[in-house]
Formats: sequence, C-alpha cells, structure tokens
Amino acid sequence: MRAHRIGLLAAVVTSSALGLGCATSPRLKEIVALEGLRADPQLSDPDRRAFDLLAAADVLLVQACRYWERGKDQLARRDALMGQIKLKTALALLQAERLRARSAELDAQIALSQDEATRLDDQLATDLEGIAITEKLRTMTAASAEERKALSQQMDVAKKQAASEHQRMTDQLTAIKRRAEVLDGLRQVELTLKTAETVEAPRYAKSKYGAATGVLQDAHKEFDAGHWDEAMARATLAQSEATDAVTLARPQYEKAAQAMSNSARDRNLEADATAIAGVTTRLDRQGDLQRLVLLLHGLFADKRSVLLPDRAAVLDALKELLAKYPSYPLQLTGFTADQGKPDDLVALSLARANAVYWALVSRGIDAKRFSVDGKGSAQPIADDTTAAGRGENARVELSILYHITE
Repeated sequence: MRAHRIGLLAAVVTSSALGLGCATSPRLKEIVALEGLRADPQLSDPDRRAFDLLAAADVLLVQACRYWERGKDQLARRDALMGQIKLKTALALLQAERLRARSAELDAQIALSQDEATRLDDQLATDLEGIAITEKLRTMTAASAEERKALSQQMDVAKKQAASEHQRMTDQLTAIKRRAEVLDGLRQVELTLKTAETVEAPRYAKSKYGAATGVLQDAHKEFDAGHWDEAMARATLAQSEATDAVTLARPQYEKAAQAMSNSARDRNLEADATAIAGVTTRLDRQGDLQRLVLLLHGLFADKRSVLLPDRAAVLDALKELLAKYPSYPLQLTGFTADQGKPDDLVALSLARANAVYWALVSRGIDAKRFSVDGKGSAQPIADDTTAAGRGENARVELSILYHITE
C-alpha cells in the first residue's frame, strides 16, 4: 500500500515538474489548495489507517490535473475538492490519534501518582508502626511526639497534593476528550459541506447550504473560545442543514447533468445524420417530442420492393449511425407516388418499408427499436404530375425519435 502511494506521489510530482498542469491557464484554486494540504508535514509519515485516504487523495490529485489539462475544469474541481476532503479527513484521524496518545500518557501519569500515594501510605504505616514499637520500648518524649506530628502533617500535605494533581489530570483528560469529540463533529460538517459542493448545493439548495456554513462558522468561534458544549450543539445543527442541502441539491444536479448530456448527444446525432451522402433530413417537432426524419430516395426500381444492390452503401451508413446511437426508438414509413390503386400503393409502400427494416436488422440493428408502416400515396412532398415530383414522393422515411430538453 505504501509503495502504491509513493508511486502516485511520483506521478503527481512528474506532472507538476513537466508543467503539464498550467500550460494554457492558471491553476485552479481547488488544485492549489489540494497540493497545499498534501504538503502538510503532518502527512509525511502518517499512521497506517490514513494510508488509504492519502492514496485516494493522490489519485484524485492526478485525475484533477489531467482533467484540467484537457480543459475539463468542472471535473477537475470536483476531484480536487474530493481530494481535499480525503486529506482533511486524514489530518483529523492523525490529530485524533495524537490526542488518544496524550490521553494514554496522562492515564499513565495518574497511575504513577496513585502508586506514589500508595507508597507514601505504606511508608506512613511503617513509620507509625515503628513509632508504636518505640513507644512500647521507651518513654514517650516530647521530641518523638513532635517528630511524629510533623511526619503526619507532611503526609497529609502529600496526600492533598496527590489528590489535587489527580483531579487536575482528570479534568484535563476530560477536556481533551471533549475537545476531540467537538473537533470530530466540526470535521464531519466540513466533509458534508464539501459533498454538498460537489452537487452544486450553493446553487440548488442555497438556503440550506448558507444556513449550514453560517452555523458552522459560529461553531468554530465557540470552539476557539473553548466552549465545547456550545460548539457541539452548533456543529450538530450545521450537520443537519448540510445533509438537507445535499438531499435537496442532488436530484436537481443530476437532472441538469443528464439534460446537458442528452442535449449534446441529440445535436451530435443530427450532425452525423446530415453528413450521410445520398440522404436528406428534416426536423419535425410536436411539443417536446422531436423527430429527426431521414428521407431515403432511389432505393427501389419502379413498382418494385426489392432493394437495389448499388444502394447498399446508404444502408451501411444508416446501420453505422443507428449503432452509434442505440437508445433511440425508430419509425420506418413507406410512401409512393399517386399512380395506381390506393390499396396496391399502401401494400407497395409497406413492402418497401419492410425491405429497409430487414436490411437494417440483418446488419445488426435491434428489431425491437422499430415500428414499420406504409402510407401509400398519402402525404406527398412534391408535385405528382411531374416525373421529378413522383420520384420525390416515392420514398422511405426513417424517423429517429427523442425528447427535447430545454
């Protein structure tokens, strides 16, 4: 694990040395802050329990730098902020460990004080026993009485001093433990706020996020003043507000991200469809439903429903387009010129639509995506009294359906 973390640090150092992170624009403040945290001397040789957090932070720093190099600032900020969270958590763990070590040291000192008090009690008992034996053997003298009184007074002072020291250490240990609990609570709130920032809570849950940051500032003031109970109460309230901010912001953030992704994919689909040679396109919108219509001409000989071999390249291009965008539902609709009996024209248009359907399915397009229909001579798009117009009307339309995201 340690070797893995050292490798990650080497990757980060190499990237910085080569200037890859700041070739075209100033470094993001989130990345600078993460690198500053990473340079904290407390993290030079951390406790084994912090290795995973440091390794994860190093990975996030590398990823943030790479995203930044590619101009993906939002992703770079996200990974840099998550890296800061990991490092701050590691620092909190190390500080808690030092506090626990200090607590153990104080416990040991208390134990030594108790042993000393016991030893002094034993010594006093021994001295008193000696005095009693001496009194039995000798006549009590004023000097021996004064000596015993002085010794007793000394022992009383020693006991009081030991009791006072014990109480002082106990109070100090209690304060240290309480401070550690409050500090952990503050770090938890900061971690939750960082999580809220990754889902843009300042934008989508402004009130809750603002309340959480304000209460957290008050908690820090109480903490700095040594008011542990007040600081913990405010930290608990800030944690509740921050959690609510994450809950409120996440659905809106995910919806906005998905809408942005879908819209970009739709524009790419339209561009790719327009680029197919021998195919014309148009956009039909009904409410929030968009139909990208590809008009296919010249696929069949007159009055026939067998695909012409020399039009295979068009079908191959359609197959590549539909395979690239596999989630869109499809409609195939056949049309003819107005020359013949209506029933015969409907049958011919349906047969042609089915011929295109089977050609695409045989090339690997999922059959469940299609609906197939034939409209005969209905819905002409050109003048049927001319040969050119009839050629335009004799067509198969491939409609790709999707919803518009504003």
